[in-house]
Amino acid sequence: MPENVHYIVWAAQPGGAELSVNHYINGYGDRRELFAYSLRNLDNTLYDDTKIHFQKGGAGQWQCYLQYFRYCRQYRDEIFHLLSVGPIILLLTLLAGIRNPVYHIHGTIYWKKWYKKWYLKAAWTLSSLSKVTFIANSRHSASIFHRDVLPVNPQVIYNGLEIGPFEKNRSQRTALRRMGYAGRLQPGKNVHLVIRLFEEIAGYYPDLELHIAGDGALRPSLEAQAQAGPYADRIHFLGWVQDVASFYGSIDLFVFLSAYESFGNVLAEALLTGLPVLTSDIPAFEEIHQGEKAFLLGDPDDYPTLKERFLDAVAQYPALAKKAYHLSESIQDVFDVQNHLEAIETLYEKR
Repeated sequence: MPENVHYIVWAAQPGGAELSVNHYINGYGDRRELFAYSLRNLDNTLYDDTKIHFQKGGAGQWQCYLQYFRYCRQYRDEIFHLLSVGPIILLLTLLAGIRNPVYHIHGTIYWKKWYKKWYLKAAWTLSSLSKVTFIANSRHSASIFHRDVLPVNPQVIYNGLEIGPFEKNRSQRTALRRMGYAGRLQPGKNVHLVIRLFEEIAGYYPDLELHIAGDGALRPSLEAQAQAGPYADRIHFLGWVQDVASFYGSIDLFVFLSAYESFGNVLAEALLTGLPVLTSDIPAFEEIHQGEKAFLLGDPDDYPTLKERFLDAVAQYPALAKKAYHLSESIQDVFDVQNHLEAIETLYEKR
């Protein structure tokens, strides 16, 4: 019988790294005993607890650390797969006796304040004295980890996606009728720039609409921005969309101008439907669309350049749509969840 696996997340709440556990439940649940541990004392809203054992941590910071340490001691002979939970949790895992945990990098920001760097860097360095298997969800996130955190080379395993629903919605777009965005409405995503770019061309495309899928803290201010503009009746805020593959299938141009990402699931999902995409100049995005320059708008802080490249892309929309359609087929194997699961399973077996 294969070893049990424990997935450690900050909370069993919606998020990129946290959602990936559902792939592991579906892929491994019939042959492994699986556990999900929420470090924060929050209820499970993500995982089917008939398929995975769920437990949440202590209510306060120290209680969180102490209860997690005890949890590790209880299961110290089993596999621990940590999903971007940081160096303090990794160090606690090792001190509790867990051998060769898998640390999964799903980010590129490790500290925001200078005074945090010294103790977080120390925790990373101490953790590196023990055996840890580091994996990253893109070459970009692996390179940032190597540059800023530890001189190690994480294995790159791209996020896995269920290809089927996106393939069913795959088509070559022929006309620009709907522009779209999908993701969280929060700082750094630059959704306000998506609205501005829409307004740049809306007067020339009287039937064009902007559909924004997602929710977050900035939704009220973004709705106010839309209402203050001349095309408010053509900008639609949809909230969280359950069938995101159908959403991508319903739009003709996807604009994603995030300031930082370690991967970009929504971008890969959009491309899998043949949807033309326009993005900021994040290296992870270039990995996904394989360096296609026609899809790059540039630095979100340089709006004049964004605008110029956006107008050029729209003017050449048929060629853009053709490139996206051809790319959609070539990236299927790269992001197929089955390939992701096989790579992770191989790591478990090599421990």
